[in-house]
Amino acid sequence: MKFDLVKHIVQEADETTKLYLFQFLDMINTKEGHNLILSLLKSQLPSGGFPSKFDENIEGIKETCRNVLLLLACGIPINQLNIQAAVNFLLNYQTEQGGWTENPKLSLPKTVVELSTKMAITWLTADIVTLLRRIGLEKNEQYIKALNWLKNMQNERGSWPMFVRDSFKEDPDSTAQILFLMREIYGTDNPIWRKGIVNYERFIDDLVIDIERGYCTRDTGEKVPNDIYHLTHLLLSSLVDTRSRIEAGYDLTDIRVQKIVEAIIDSQTENGGWIPFWSDKTDPIYSVLTLKLFVWLGVINKEDLRKQLINQI
Repeated sequence: MKFDLVKHIVQEADETTKLYLFQFLDMINTKEGHNLILSLLKSQLPSGGFPSKFDENIEGIKETCRNVLLLLACGIPINQLNIQAAVNFLLNYQTEQGGWTENPKLSLPKTVVELSTKMAITWLTADIVTLLRRIGLEKNEQYIKALNWLKNMQNERGSWPMFVRDSFKEDPDSTAQILFLMREIYGTDNPIWRKGIVNYERFIDDLVIDIERGYCTRDTGEKVPNDIYHLTHLLLSSLVDTRSRIEAGYDLTDIRVQKIVEAIIDSQTENGGWIPFWSDKTDPIYSVLTLKLFVWLGVINKEDLRKQLINQI
């Protein structure tokens, strides 16, 4: 790496993002790690949900799901009341069809295009399916309903949209996340996987084309530089995502992945972070996400990062 990644996270990240770092680097048993866990638990609202980043007084479906996955990764027991309350909160918000919208009580900014309080969201539902699998609820009726909804949202081409099923609309990020979840559940002989992997390969190829020419083209036709979101989302969707795509062979033995890694390194800013397309400043979330991706790919050494974190605290 050209610049200090860990220092940027420690100095700029909020407490939850820092906890992702501490958990990944096996530092949750430190005083700082314990304090971060306690702070997250204390933020839980009486309903069992966790505050939305858009309104700290209203629960966010996204935040609740991902915070529970983070707490479980930190070793909080499944049967602890905090976990049970959060899961019950989420189950109460499942739509009749089987998916999840964001909390209808929220007023989302117009700039937020990846969430909806009215339409069920494929990638958010996939997050919750992942959580329900993590706590052993695969036989739960609501889990089965959600999984069936996700399967039915795959279009004829084999990809997934963010919201409404459409033969011509596809979202590469949602498709990648859901496709590899389906691989974990059903294996590689399932028609869902066989139909979907063709699209994922196409998305990877298209990303390499963008890297080689130095820009990507938005739906509006505008040509913009390749940002950290565009460069990472096909290999790792979020901080709660797993290394499933890397384990499936999308690693440094793939020349395309090598080019993605090089482009990510080249786009790092001097403060150690990366700027997503919707912002004019670096976002520590993407610093942690990149750190996880690079460790799993073998680009950087986890123990070296751990030593850097110890020095920072």
